[in-house]
Amino acid sequence: SFLKKIDELPHGAAWSCKKISIQGNRTDEKGKPLHKDVELWMWNPIECIKDLIGNPLFKDQMVYTPARAYMDSAGLH
Repeated sequence: SFLKKIDELPHGAAWSCKKISIQGNRTDEKGKPLHKDVELWMWNPIECIKDLIGNPLFKDQMVYTPARAYMDSAGLH
């Protein structure tokens, strides 16, 4: 029942998985570099941005105009 409640929560951008082969810095007995197959999990950044912009919880925090931010009080850095 707990997992069903979790599944009812709003979903954001979908995860995708790509299997890739990584070349390491070690070699086999023939001197060829060793490879390892790994999974690369990722989100589509465009879908993430759409999800953030479309989220009503952030509507009062979204700013669409340029702004300057400085670390020092003189406004130089």
